[in-house]
Amino acid sequence: MSKTEKEHEQVLLFDDFPSISKESWKKEAEKRVSYKDLIWHTEDGIEVEPFYTEEEARDLFLGETPLPGEFPFVRGTSEKDNSWLLTEEIKLSTPKETRVAALAAIEGGADSLTFLPQAEMKRKTIETLLKDIDPLRIGINFALREDPEKACALFISSCVKKEIDTQELSGAVFFDPLSHLLGYESPAMSLDEDVDKIAKAIGYLSDTAPGYAAFSVKSSTFKNSGATISQELAFTIAAAVEYLVMLRQKGVDSDSACRHLVFSFSTGSSYFAEIAKLRAARALWANVAQQFCPASAESTRMRIHCRTTGFNKTIYDPHTNILRTALEAMASVIGGTDSLTVEPFDAHYREPDGLSRRVARNIQLLARNESHLDAVTDPGGGSYHIEKLTQSISQKSLELFQEIERKGGYLECLKSGFIQNAVEDSRKKALSDISRRKKTLVGTNEFPNLLEKMAGDIRKTLPAEKEKNGSAPTVAPLMESRAAQVFEKIRLLSEEYAERTGEAPKVFLLHLSDSPQTVARSVFSMNFFGCGGFSIVDGADNPGIDEGIAAALRENPLAVAICGSDKDYEQFAEEAAMKLRDKEAEIKIVVPGGGQGEGERLAEAGVDDFINADSDVRDTLERYQQLLFSDEVGP
Repeated sequence: MSKTEKEHEQVLLFDDFPSISKESWKKEAEKRVSYKDLIWHTEDGIEVEPFYTEEEARDLFLGETPLPGEFPFVRGTSEKDNSWLLTEEIKLSTPKETRVAALAAIEGGADSLTFLPQAEMKRKTIETLLKDIDPLRIGINFALREDPEKACALFISSCVKKEIDTQELSGAVFFDPLSHLLGYESPAMSLDEDVDKIAKAIGYLSDTAPGYAAFSVKSSTFKNSGATISQELAFTIAAAVEYLVMLRQKGVDSDSACRHLVFSFSTGSSYFAEIAKLRAARALWANVAQQFCPASAESTRMRIHCRTTGFNKTIYDPHTNILRTALEAMASVIGGTDSLTVEPFDAHYREPDGLSRRVARNIQLLARNESHLDAVTDPGGGSYHIEKLTQSISQKSLELFQEIERKGGYLECLKSGFIQNAVEDSRKKALSDISRRKKTLVGTNEFPNLLEKMAGDIRKTLPAEKEKNGSAPTVAPLMESRAAQVFEKIRLLSEEYAERTGEAPKVFLLHLSDSPQTVARSVFSMNFFGCGGFSIVDGADNPGIDEGIAAALRENPLAVAICGSDKDYEQFAEEAAMKLRDKEAEIKIVVPGGGQGEGERLAEAGVDDFINADSDVRDTLERYQQLLFSDEVGP
């Protein structure tokens, strides 16, 4: 059978199946479960249905079925594959140390390096690197807080000295002075001076290295402060527009500005939404950049670098960070990033070692060499869920972007606090969801390793509340942090208490019976208080009121969780609470899960707290821990 005949047979085969409407599928689902119960909402409030159809995935805003490499680039900027650069960050210190670290990264599989200057960049350091590294084969980037013009000139002149064809160079200077306004350290120069430096760097690079980016717009400032995906996208693109406007005033045309701009996105763990975010970002930017009337359509292509976010990373159970970054790396790649940095799993509590750096590289090498995610253009294309999510994120981000423009643009919205207030509201909700365990951070607010101790492994000072240095801030800063810090602070204090007194604060689990519901509630309590680093003593071997109370008092606990079935609570909880209170007046008494129907009666009997799936875990742990450092409970 010929190829044409086979294709014709396949078409006929599909024609044998009748077309079924979405309503028919929904009716079938309704026979078993309420369809509304299958709908969930993203952090942006976007409604996500359990399935979509081809018709719902069509969107005129993104263009009618654009191919990869075609405007508005929703399906990627490459027509042939989905390749990306594996990028590793290296501290730019002494020539010898920098050279050793850079060569180790390249030998391990990196094909792009981002250098983080620790002091003023020296020509000797750059020239030493170029002795061993070919910048035409390995991408060279610099992450700076000041003077991109000088950095570009230093790097390019060093390449010229080595007779490297700088016209073929690719890489970037990650320099984003607008994001510096939102930090707690005063910028080295005024915004106008920084933009002037960018303009001069673009002018220099336009002739010597047209493929090298002179500045960046990064989203991590928003992401790591708790922003939602649509906020991150809208604010980042609004910042880019602000740069184009300011650079135009410096005499830089839109083509030059766009060609020398790189977007640095922070990728979180909302897998499908992060894939859709990058697809939506390209389409939004292409449409926005087009309004600046560039001479070439190529100027509307978005150059994207991704870096795994720090917002969801944890110190406790740190190896779960490997799973988080693997998922984030996949989302970045499937979404179509041009380069990617995966943060080592231990980066937030110590200087990453050779193993953690290798693991971070290998996540990308697995995605490339074993999963072959680089082989297919737009691997997310054709998924109706991703296509629909791309539409929804595009629309929501566009609406927010347009609101910013109506309010006078990005800089005006920073000065008025509009952007900071929006991010802060999202941050509070995100932290509340984590505190109430509506969102899970495995090993931190759920499923803690009760035997794990991390205080002795921390080699970095954990971020604390910061104060603005120098002169009065131009705009209100954003608080970049990790969501896990509130729980980590509690647990580290428990470790400190144990180190000082010889034992961690104890919670005793008093079993009223041996019923399955009793066991379930004791496990819930163990998980609940374990998140605060409390030592859990399970009283399962001594069920019953009198035996349980006697066993509890031998342990001298801070609190006793009375665990039982609903029937146990009706019959025995009041008696258990009264006897326990009579024996030890200062002890805290907790009832997990049930007992709410008996709340008033049990509270009168001496119960202090009722904990359940809706409880604010952080608030409860903080209140109980405060007793350890007060006069109410001695060590």
